[in-house]
Amino acid sequence: MKPVANAVGKMFDDGGLEPCSQPVDKNALMGDLIKLIKKYVVISDQAALAVSLWIILSWSYKEFTRCPLLLINAPERECGKTQLLKVVEKLVCRPFETANITLAALFRMISNHGPTLLIDEADTFVAGKDELIGVVNKGYEFGGYVVRVENINDEMLECAFFVYGPKALAGIALERHLPDATMSRGIQVPMRRKTKDDHIERLRTIDPEAIKNLQSRILRFVMDHKEVLSKGWDKLPEQLGDRQQDNWEPLLAIAHCMGLDWYDKTVEAALAICVETSPPKSAANQLLEDIREVLSDYKKGPYIPTATLLAKLLEHPDMDWDKYNRGSSMSSRQLARNLSGYGVKPKTVRMSAKETPKGYEVRDFQDAFDRYLPETVFDPDAPEHAGPGFQPVGMSTATYSIPAL
Repeated sequence: MKPVANAVGKMFDDGGLEPCSQPVDKNALMGDLIKLIKKYVVISDQAALAVSLWIILSWSYKEFTRCPLLLINAPERECGKTQLLKVVEKLVCRPFETANITLAALFRMISNHGPTLLIDEADTFVAGKDELIGVVNKGYEFGGYVVRVENINDEMLECAFFVYGPKALAGIALERHLPDATMSRGIQVPMRRKTKDDHIERLRTIDPEAIKNLQSRILRFVMDHKEVLSKGWDKLPEQLGDRQQDNWEPLLAIAHCMGLDWYDKTVEAALAICVETSPPKSAANQLLEDIREVLSDYKKGPYIPTATLLAKLLEHPDMDWDKYNRGSSMSSRQLARNLSGYGVKPKTVRMSAKETPKGYEVRDFQDAFDRYLPETVFDPDAPEHAGPGFQPVGMSTATYSIPAL
């Protein structure tokens, strides 16, 4: 059987979809998207909000410089990841599921048709395939491309295939199967298996007319706010890391156009989801965080001897540094080795005319706290930590509650 010419192009026929004739009721649009998602999938309010905004992003991604991955991540089978991906497929712009596609066809598909890429079973389909992972990672940022040599008029020429665009990946324990560089480019949607008290409907009951109505309203919203969206959004939560801010910026820009209430809820959702899906801390980072805690109560001047710092870490009831060394306490050498990567090194400190033990200058920790810990409670303005040339840096202590949507 011969392949049908331009068959792929016909796959992306939108069926004559037109933007709705009236300006969109933005509260109703967001509410209807979240309601539809939660009708078919067991998912938190915050995650449903993030998915709804990402669906709108699939219609407006060309207005932004970055398009984060949507990472639908389940700890086990039967947690609804495939169901959610199918709901997303119904609503996004130009959906394309990548079952049984070659790498060469994939990046040509993205470059020529600009679809929303949907990859199920990403823990097996993507894992270990470096070139495919490269396409996924390159597609995160506007201008991302892959280069291949093509035969054009009997001449071998280097050609760039642009792969920027929306991509959703669903899988089990993606953090164990995908590189950190891929996971860090995405907004994770944590999935949970439903209980006997959770009630969802079968996807076959979904109303095609309701889907078309939602898509028409999304299209009108994007058209009406295209200029505002193209300006991006730079008022990003300081509690998020740089890459997390990059990921959430387009969703926050969309939420801001929806209204202040939706923007506030999106900030809260971003913080909650990032906390829930953050990778485990390294031992060195946990040590740095614990040192920040013990130094917050240290009142004996600008220096702390190594022995004193170790004693505070070892005696703390909620810390396990007394078992760090194969069941034994952390040594001064291990302490120094863990801190060296952060630029914090021991020195001879003068505690008094007769006491000059090895230790640390309290202010030396501040730069590491600022750079490597998510939210600083350490107070550098405290007079007992002041020293020559010490420049205090103010810290945010803002807290956020997570109200129901």
